[in-house]
Amino acid sequence: MRKVDGHPEGTATVQFPLRRLPDFIALGRLDRPIGIYLLLWPTLWALWIAAEGQPSYKLIFIFVMGVILTRTGGCIVNDYADRNFDGQVQRTANRPWLPAVSAARKHWRWPP
Repeated sequence: MRKVDGHPEGTATVQFPLRRLPDFIALGRLDRPIGIYLLLWPTLWALWIAAEGQPSYKLIFIFVMGVILTRTGGCIVNDYADRNFDGQVQRTANRPWLPAVSAARKHWRWPP
């Protein structure tokens, strides 16, 4: 059986070294939480109003995670859409798109 990177061919390998974690945090702008707060504020207000008081912790958790995933996904989609343009603008020239994508391509294999 042929081996690829020390693993038998056809086996799914998912490697996520912690040294690349800062690239993914920067890619999703998790180091700048103001966008999350701006989405979370009206979301929690609506949740409390809809629950007529105190919503369950399960609902709060689901909505908070949804806000985080929505904001992170929006940042990633925006970086992808502007990948050819951001390098030409001084403010966005150091966006983390390329380091994080190269890390993902190197360490995640899809399809397995």
